[in-house]
Amino acid sequence: MAANFSSAENICEGENCQSITDVRYYVKEKKKLCDDCASKEECIGKAGKGRPNLYCEKHDGEEIKLYCKTHNVAVCQLCAMIDHRDMSCVRQEIEGAIVDSRAKLDILKEKAKDKLELCRVIGDQIHQCRKDTDTHLQTLKDEVDSVINEAIQTDKDTEKEDAAKINQEINEKNQKLQDEIKQINEKMQKNDEEREKRLELNHTDAEKRRELIDNKQYVLQTDIQNIAKEKERKIGQLEKSWQDNTKTTETTIQTLDTVLKDDSNVVKDGHHVKTSVSDELKKPLNEGEVKQITDTISGVRFVKGAGREKYDGRIDGYDGEWKLIDLINVSDKITVPAFVGYIDECNVIIRDTLNGSRHTYMLDMNTKDSHRVMTGSDASRVISCALLNDDKVVCGKYSKGCTGDSLTGCISVYDRQWERINDVTIPRNTTADGAAADVAVDQDGMIIAGGW
Repeated sequence: MAANFSSAENICEGENCQSITDVRYYVKEKKKLCDDCASKEECIGKAGKGRPNLYCEKHDGEEIKLYCKTHNVAVCQLCAMIDHRDMSCVRQEIEGAIVDSRAKLDILKEKAKDKLELCRVIGDQIHQCRKDTDTHLQTLKDEVDSVINEAIQTDKDTEKEDAAKINQEINEKNQKLQDEIKQINEKMQKNDEEREKRLELNHTDAEKRRELIDNKQYVLQTDIQNIAKEKERKIGQLEKSWQDNTKTTETTIQTLDTVLKDDSNVVKDGHHVKTSVSDELKKPLNEGEVKQITDTISGVRFVKGAGREKYDGRIDGYDGEWKLIDLINVSDKITVPAFVGYIDECNVIIRDTLNGSRHTYMLDMNTKDSHRVMTGSDASRVISCALLNDDKVVCGKYSKGCTGDSLTGCISVYDRQWERINDVTIPRNTTADGAAADVAVDQDGMIIAGGW
C-alpha cells in the first residue's frame, strides 16, 4: 500500500503559472493548481485544506483516511475493506495516527537531545581529566627532581667537607716538618702523593654514590613516563568512543528532524525510525571510566626512602606488570645457581648448590660477567647476604659441626673486596650438627638474623 503527499510549497504547478493564491491539490490530476488553471483543465477531486493530502496509488487516487496500526501503514477505504479486513487489523483515523506517531517521535527526539547533552558533559570531563592528570604528573616529576637534586647537592657538600679535612690534615703535617728541610721535603712529597690518592679515592667514592642516585632518578622518571603513556592511551580510547557516540547521536537527531518535518515522512518512516533510534539511544556511555582514570592517576605518589637516602624511594599507587626484559646465562661457571642476595642495583650474589661445589659468585647485571668471591664447601657455605649502610656486606652461612650455646661463624661481615672483617655471634637454638643463619638489614642499618 502506498500513499503520496502534495508538494510542500504552495505554488501552482499549472503550465506558465506561478500563482501562490488559493492553491489546492487535485487528486485526479495529481498536481497543485490555482483556481484559474484548475478551471482551464477541467479538474476534479480538489483536496481540502486542514489535513494531509494523501491519495492511494493502488486505487486510482482514492483519498486515504485510515491507518492500520497492526501493519503500520496508511490505507484508503478500499484498502481497508480488501487488504485489511482481518479481525486482527486495528484501524485508526489518519489524523489521530499522525498525532500519535509525532508524539512518540518527539519523545525520542528529547531523549536524543538529552544524550547529546550527556555526551557534551563527558567530553568536558575528558578534557578536564587530561588537564588535571598532566598537572599532577608534572608536580610529581618536579617533586622527584627536587629530592634528587637535594641529594646530589648534599653529597657534593660532603665531598667538599671531606676534601677540606684532608687538606687541613696534610697542611698540619707539613707545618710540623718545616724545621728539617730535607725531611720536610721528603715527607711533603709523600704527603702530597697521599693527598692525591685520597682525594682521588674520595672523588671516586662520591661518583659511585651519585651514580646510584642518577640511576634511581632514571628508574623513577621512567616509571612516571610509563604511567603517563598508559594514561594517555586510555584517555585516547575514551575520547574516540566519546567522538563516535557524539557523532551517532547528532546523526540520530538529524534523522528525527527529517522525519518530523513532514507528515508523509512520519507515516512512511516513523515506525522504522522509532525502532532504530530507540536501539541506538539505549547503548551505554563510558561515564565511569573517566573518573576511574582521574582517581587512579591522582593516587600515584612518590614514597621517599628512609634516613639520608630519601632519593631511594619508589613510585607508588599504580599497578603495573612484570615483563621479562633479559636472560643471563651463568652456566659456564655455576652448575646449579641459587639467588642469595644483592649488594646494589647492578650486582647480585649467587651460590652454586651442586654438592662439592658450594662457591659464592657475584654477577654484574650490566656486563653479565660473574666471578667467585668466596669459596664454599658442603660443610660451610653462604645462604644469604645484605648490604650494610657503611658499604660493608653481611653474610649468613650454613656451618657443619657447631657446638655449644652460640652460633659462631654463621654470620660474617666483609668489605667490598670480600675480605672478612669480623664475625657476629648469636644464640644457638638447635641441637643439630649443622646450623645456619639468615640475615637482612633494616632501614637503620641494623642486622636482622635468625638461626635454624
